[in-house]
Amino acid sequence: MRRTSALLLMSCLGIAPLSAHHSFAVHFVPDERITIEGVVTEFRFRNPHGLIFLNVGDPDGAEQPWRVETNSPNILRRRGWAADSIKPGDHVTIEGYPARDSARLMRVYRLQFEDGREMIGQRPSVPQDED
Repeated sequence: MRRTSALLLMSCLGIAPLSAHHSFAVHFVPDERITIEGVVTEFRFRNPHGLIFLNVGDPDGAEQPWRVETNSPNILRRRGWAADSIKPGDHVTIEGYPARDSARLMRVYRLQFEDGREMIGQRPSVPQDED
């Protein structure tokens, strides 16, 4: 009853409840990696996870939109990332963990720019639920 009352009060005040943080292993395959290459359309450096949106060419030459989840900004900063590290128009290659549901979604392991610069996202040595 308390939860229902709290949600009703939040709704009346225009406050949206926060969604729960999800486990890495619930959405991604931790023992498999895939690689995609494409052009960034957007980079969101925000909690609980950053997001990279990019267009990736399929074998037939058609562009497919992909979404790549990153770690939280706090963890990314410790690994050298910043809000302006990735910009729309950047051509990148991303290696990461595929979504369990075969969606065009992955969790970043490593991102590489055309000039060879590299940024690490999900480190395999860190327990998956910590990132």
